[in-house]
Amino acid sequence: MRYNDFFIRTGFFLPVVIFAVFVFMMVFGIVSSVCGAGEAFYCSVYCKIGISLLITALAAVVLCQARACWKR
Repeated sequence: MRYNDFFIRTGFFLPVVIFAVFVFMMVFGIVSSVCGAGEAFYCSVYCKIGISLLITALAAVVLCQARACWKR
């Protein structure tokens, strides 16, 4: 496994994935607000969805980059 490739690829893809998740969460929040979601939704369900989605996306990027670099 080449660590240099791993860090370069991960350093490129992590910010892209974080930005994509935040844009998705903004659009999801706007649509929820238009549909009438209340304060209870944003303080409980919305936060849990956002945190779990962000952690899952970051873990997926790290695992995919590790596998790609390991195959080399």
